[in-house]
Amino acid sequence: MLRTALLGAVLLTAVGSTAYASQDPPSPANPQVAPQTPAPGAESEKPQPKRSVAGVYLCEGANPDGSPYRGLVEIVAIDNTYLVKWFMADGAEVLGVGIRNKDVLSVSYFGGTPAVVVYSIDGDSLKGEWTMGGAEGMLYSETLTRMPEEKPSKPRRAKPAAGSLSV
Repeated sequence: MLRTALLGAVLLTAVGSTAYASQDPPSPANPQVAPQTPAPGAESEKPQPKRSVAGVYLCEGANPDGSPYRGLVEIVAIDNTYLVKWFMADGAEVLGVGIRNKDVLSVSYFGGTPAVVVYSIDGDSLKGEWTMGGAEGMLYSETLTRMPEEKPSKPRRAKPAAGSLSV
């Protein structure tokens, strides 16, 4: 992390000094234009940091035969990639690896045959389309809904009963 911050500072310094050094001084042929400031009351739109997709999700989808399936999916961030594990209601477990590009998470996995799912990230849900080898060009749907994070509660101390001694 420190190495990344230092590298960023060096790049900003190098790019900034190069940008100023390459500018021609003001002249009638090259007038300097003052930077525009936003109008009073106008808010500048800053890009919002993207929320991590890491977490535990309820998984609901449709099998190739049309029957529904349910399970849990755990997504773990590992640097710029994701480890995705499906725990299905029938006891099956499937492991995949994915990458994120903006609001799309693509995951390759092997559940008996090579397969891929592409999710569109929409807040607390991921809406996916998947296919697998031998599916003859068919696409199937799957939705992941983020499960609420449970915060551990503090253990409560029992109050001693009236007339009892506590140590």
